[in-house]
Order: sequence, then C-alpha cells, then structure tokens
Amino acid sequence: MVAIETFISTHSTYAVTSRDGWTMTGNKGGHMAQHEHTIVVTDHKPIILTEKNEIWE
Repeated sequence: MVAIETFISTHSTYAVTSRDGWTMTGNKGGHMAQHEHTIVVTDHKPIILTEKNEIWE
C-alpha cells in the first residue's frame, strides 16, 4: 500500500510540521492544502482506495 500526499501552496515551497507533531504550515506563509490518495499496488491494475472520496465532484 502506498499513500501519495500532495501539498498545494500559494507561496511556500516546503511544508513544516509544528511542535504538536500534527499541524503543518508553509515555510513562507500563504495558504496551503493537503490531499491524499491511498493506493494498493498489485501485479495488475492498482486499486485506489480513496477513489470514491468525491474530491473531484
């Protein structure tokens, strides 16, 4: 299983984890969003577990 996590930012080039170990902010400020897809790697077609999360609808 593989998790692909993308970060999209208006100004920053890196995501920085805060001291709480959970909160992430951008290194240069601005707005930042994160999205994840979890994929099962098989011998044939991959199975995208998060495909039905309606993010694109």
